[in-house]
Parts: sequence; C-alpha cells; structure tokens
Amino acid sequence: MKTVSVLALVVAMLFCATPFALAAGWDSCKGCHTDAGKPAPSKADLLKKFKTEKELIAAAKASKNPMMNNFKKDDMLKAAAKDLGLK
Repeated sequence: MKTVSVLALVVAMLFCATPFALAAGWDSCKGCHTDAGKPAPSKADLLKKFKTEKELIAAAKASKNPMMNNFKKDDMLKAAAKDLGLK
C-alpha cells in the first residue's frame, strides 16, 4: 500500500510540477492551484488567506508539501504574488 501511495505522489508531482516549472508567475502555480481548490488551495482561497506578498512567500517556503519544493525560489514566488496583486 505504501508503494502505491508513493507512486501516486510521484505521478502527481510530475503532473503538477513538470509542465509548469518553466512558466513564470501565477502560470507556474495554476496547474495545482485550480479554481476547484484541488489538489491545492484555489487562487481565491489564497487571496483570502494572504494579504501581502511577504505572507504568501513565507507560507510557500514553509510548506512541507513535496509538490511545492520546485517552486520555493524567491523569483518564482515574487512573480506569483505580483500576478495575484499582492504587495
């Protein structure tokens, strides 16, 4: 069962991270942060939760979700926060 769970996580990571790793700003996030809120919180949910760029970046960097590991660079997070309208 653990093998199946690990395999599913790897497939999900590849699905979400690979196509969007080269995109900039919010485009690199929206593959996982869909309007449906799955597998990650939606744009609207993020805007309700985080009021500043600093808050969003700190939360993203603190995330323990392995799917976020490729997206923890300052330039990517700042571009995403800017696209979301956070200052």
